[in-house]
Amino acid sequence: MVPSDNLSDALKKLKITAVDSRADSLEGCLDCLLQALAQNNIETNEKIQKSGILPVFASLLTQQSSCTAKVANIIAEVAKNEFMRNPCVDAGLIPPLVQLLNCKEQEVLLQTGRALGNICYDSRNEFTCFNSFLYWKTCQILFL
Repeated sequence: MVPSDNLSDALKKLKITAVDSRADSLEGCLDCLLQALAQNNIETNEKIQKSGILPVFASLLTQQSSCTAKVANIIAEVAKNEFMRNPCVDAGLIPPLVQLLNCKEQEVLLQTGRALGNICYDSRNEFTCFNSFLYWKTCQILFL
């Protein structure tokens, strides 16, 4: 079990290390989050929401590193809870996730699909946002 202090430390460290974007320094934080989500998803999600870390995930996805699949996996796990779906949209996670659909790595594609599916699951607003972005992206590909 991941102690609450370890989770809080991981969230703080993630905010700091995301700035230098070193994958090796992010791995442990991401692993801690995944472990905490697996053990107590709702409590962990509440802490993630309070920490304000979701926008950091958007920037991590934009940079694409060896941690990209783990970040997408975390977002997929976070978005399993309905109360976290709007915060995921508000944090700007849909555009970088959609961009990852161009990635060639199988694990990144799998986790990205899970994340987008969970964010849009059973919600007209998120689905509309996602469809609008996909429409824009498709037009960009076709006409540019």
